[in-house]
Amino acid sequence: MATRKLERARGRAARSGTKSSRSPGAKTRPRAATRKTTAPARAARKKGAAPRRAAPAPAAPPPVPNAIGLIDHHMDYSSHDLKAVKRFYTELLGFTQAEHVQETDYLFIRTGPSSSLGFMPPVPGPPEQWRPPREPALFFFVEDVDRAHRELAAKGLSFDQPPTDMPWGHRLAVLRDPEGRRVCLAQGIRR
Repeated sequence: MATRKLERARGRAARSGTKSSRSPGAKTRPRAATRKTTAPARAARKKGAAPRRAAPAPAAPPPVPNAIGLIDHHMDYSSHDLKAVKRFYTELLGFTQAEHVQETDYLFIRTGPSSSLGFMPPVPGPPEQWRPPREPALFFFVEDVDRAHRELAAKGLSFDQPPTDMPWGHRLAVLRDPEGRRVCLAQGIRR
């Protein structure tokens, strides 16, 4: 039986003008399934163009070195016109991952794998907490907000708010940068 297979292989090789390199008794591999060519690919080949291939998926960005365990960056703005802001970022700039939380009147827009923007009406409160439109509060989502707070306080940084569980689902510590911008260290609360 092995000799018949060898003879058939030699016969095919002779018809195609090539020699068979198989030794007697060698097992044959099944042929790989052939891929059907689509009409656009065939048309492109006729014109001399190579068929289009899907672009490879981008590699994950390397971790950013930092001392606070940063995993995500979010900028939070107050706004007097959420409707216009939402239209600008979603319809005109094309950010497709947006959510308007009606209960808190908060607009969240994902801008990248580890970055996002948030917009809400100015919150009433003491003047030192009020932010006019266009002035951001920086949110740095960290692995462990309590650890980051301890380590930064040990370096002499003072906080406006120690780590506190917030009603919207974050544990938050707040400090200010040298020019007075609110810098919030946040961690999602597991429920």
